[in-house]
Amino acid sequence: MSVSSRSVFGPAALLLLTGRLLAGCSSPSPTTASDAAVPADAPASPSPAFPFGGKIDSLDGIAGHKFGDPLSAFPKLRLLPAIPGVPVSPTQTYTSEGTTGWFGKHRAQVPTQLYSFLNGKFCAFVALGDPAVLRPEANYLFGPGLAQGQAQLFWEGSRARAVYAEKAAGFGREGRLDVLSKPYEAELAARASAKLKAENAQ
Repeated sequence: MSVSSRSVFGPAALLLLTGRLLAGCSSPSPTTASDAAVPADAPASPSPAFPFGGKIDSLDGIAGHKFGDPLSAFPKLRLLPAIPGVPVSPTQTYTSEGTTGWFGKHRAQVPTQLYSFLNGKFCAFVALGDPAVLRPEANYLFGPGLAQGQAQLFWEGSRARAVYAEKAAGFGREGRLDVLSKPYEAELAARASAKLKAENAQ
């Protein structure tokens, strides 16, 4: 039995949720910034370092949208409001109200669908909903993942990574899928490092 995220997560909680995206998408084996600097025309087949990354690198986003696509390529997105007292993130997060594509057609089963943009370009996606629907779609999109326990899967590519996880929610279970662009992850890390250095220099 699934639990609807619509009643569990309000707009404020959703924004906090996406603020924790990088922590939630940490992979079993850390990558360096050089891993993110992969040419766009690099082959999609996984290297020995990324045995679960062939399909996620080939997709490089989610079905219908590639990482780096401009905000204008995403119809029917609604910007989530800022939360008073919460530091402003360099990314802007939107909720989708569209009805096309797999995620749009399965809104009843996967009610929470969040799109994040950095400098106006698509960089991350989060979906929460019925694990009986969301987990098979994650496997369809990215292929067999690296299992960590019974409720978590990882897909690690040279340009993108994804994490699927389940947890108890109410009287059922809830699935969560995070998909992240590694070049944008590296850019966010560089910004955070520069900000920390500037603060320490004061």
